[in-house]
Amino acid sequence: MRPSPRVMLAVGISIVAVTSAACRGPAPTPITTLVGSSTATVYKTSGIIDVTNTCTPAVPAAPDVPGTWNAQSPTNKRFPIAGFEIWRNTTDGCTTTRLDVFRGIVTFNLAPHANLRGLVTQADLIVSPRALPAGMGAHPACITFTGGAGTLDRFGPATVGNVPPMNAAGTLIQLAPSAAFPAGTNTVFTFPRPWAAGVIAGASNPTTTSAAGGNIAAFTVDVTGSVNAAINSNTPGLSWMVTSGFEGPLAAPSPTSVDCKTPYDLRLRLTHF
Repeated sequence: MRPSPRVMLAVGISIVAVTSAACRGPAPTPITTLVGSSTATVYKTSGIIDVTNTCTPAVPAAPDVPGTWNAQSPTNKRFPIAGFEIWRNTTDGCTTTRLDVFRGIVTFNLAPHANLRGLVTQADLIVSPRALPAGMGAHPACITFTGGAGTLDRFGPATVGNVPPMNAAGTLIQLAPSAAFPAGTNTVFTFPRPWAAGVIAGASNPTTTSAAGGNIAAFTVDVTGSVNAAINSNTPGLSWMVTSGFEGPLAAPSPTSVDCKTPYDLRLRLTHF
């Protein structure tokens, strides 16, 4: 018995649909791209000076911030520093105490990715210490897993002029004690004390944190909206800043020296087609 015209039509449509699907091939595989960046470490010095005696020679020697920076390898200079260092001169009972405060700033270069307009499905900013400081536990703002970080701040279009000069090789910028640090548009989140894995409550962008090995935590921030808006408006870059967990002023001489300078690794990861 010959099939009816209706059956033949249905079979024909099925063949066309299968053939069309076969011609289209498998769905495209998402691509992951890391965005290139430029960085800067901005710092300034303040403190309490003992005027009762000369306090020389200084024991231990006062920190040489530019010297320490210059002695780093080119690779390490690309990771900006946030946190603080408290130095106490212990010579002959001196109470001289010095505070160096550091903020790390990163700008991600979006210009080479202008062709991804409409193609980015996910953008994550990943922040983690590259190495933990020697002073962990010696100050309430210097803790395991996060180091000396205070907050992650974002620079929006209204504050792009506040971003200091920087380059891909990393740069060190010293401010006068009376000068203000660069200020961002908003705080994305505050680094938790103590640290615990999970969702960061109150973050302006959805943020989660997890252990990344070696007592180091990684924070993953969903910045898909910001990245797509920047690409759509031909914005050449996006900038974020890690502030210090302690920025002073010193209320009294410190009983000890504390080194909580922490280098941070900030990466912008795009998932796209």
